[in-house]
Amino acid sequence: GVYRISKGQAILPVVLGLSSVPISFIFFIIIGLAFRAVTGFTPTEGPALLASFNHAFVSAALNEELAKLILTLIVLCIFRKKLRNVYEYMLIAAAVGFGFTLIEDFVYSVSLAGFVMRLPNITVHMMLGLAMGRHLGLARYNKETGRGSVVKESLLAYFVPVLCHTVFDFFAANMLIHAGESVETVTPEIERTTYIGAAMVLVMVIFSRMQKVTGIMYSIPITALPK
Repeated sequence: GVYRISKGQAILPVVLGLSSVPISFIFFIIIGLAFRAVTGFTPTEGPALLASFNHAFVSAALNEELAKLILTLIVLCIFRKKLRNVYEYMLIAAAVGFGFTLIEDFVYSVSLAGFVMRLPNITVHMMLGLAMGRHLGLARYNKETGRGSVVKESLLAYFVPVLCHTVFDFFAANMLIHAGESVETVTPEIERTTYIGAAMVLVMVIFSRMQKVTGIMYSIPITALPK
């Protein structure tokens, strides 16, 4: 018969994705304190380009992707015996990203217009989730078939989203193109343009990378699953 994803597999990742926001804030504090202890300054201090990169990498990408990875792994452990291919791993991780961005956009938006303006974030976080889930699924596939490195795919599941997230935030919150000195203060026109532009580039990069892995996009079967 036709295999269908259960309601639990569809809803639970989104619900847990909501909780990844406060978890990422805890990581934000820890990573920020560690960064200041090592460098002697905060991620938003220093030359504009360096501050923009540090803000994107240290204050956003590292902690947010770590929180989403942990919640994704929890969901994958819960449904471990039901997952049949890499595609399902990707859907679950994307759903976690969707839950994350719902809360994040609500927190950062001060008005309905501001919320709508940040909607491209949903695309970005879901695409980052697709990349994360793809590598987690390939790690499981390699473990079951012995055809590749489990460690490599596990590391890529974290660092590929971190890299893409850093690039996106670097352009979306670049201090050189901001109207004010605060890294969070931008004009609506600049924010809308950079968000949509960077999101679309990110979408194309991730999808092109996915297509190179296999001729059958998303549908690599995971064999020898435990009964």
